Amino acid sequence: MAKILIVDDEVQVASALRRLFRREGFAVEVALNGEEALEKLNTFQADLVISDFRMKGMNGAELLERVLRVSPRAVRILLSGHADLWSSSPSSAAQAVSHFISKPWDDDHLVARVRTLLGGQQSPTTSSA
Repeated sequence: MAKILIVDDEVQVASALRRLFRREGFAVEVALNGEEALEKLNTFQADLVISDFRMKGMNGAELLERVLRVSPRAVRILLSGHADLWSSSPSSAAQAVSHFISKPWDDDHLVARVRTLLGGQQSPTTSSA
């Protein structure tokens, strides 16, 4: 079963993503900021990390740069509704982002993209349906 870590400081957004991916059969953990996400990665071996860009403290690009160092095999997705992403992030942080998805997202498109990025990893209940 593929494991997804969702990082967003907006509780409603994090909850919506958690519901979406759990319904699709993924194991999901949620963190509400970058530091919490890094702590969770100590015990939760995420296959994919989805992070919001604009968060208090560490932004999503900075977080994904650190995720690359501690969990280099994890796919790293930056989720944002803002066009000015890279103006406030160093180029090394931008390079740590595997994929970018705009807010608002389409649930079906997001799930399909995640499945593609994970190479078909899914839960047994989803694959047998």
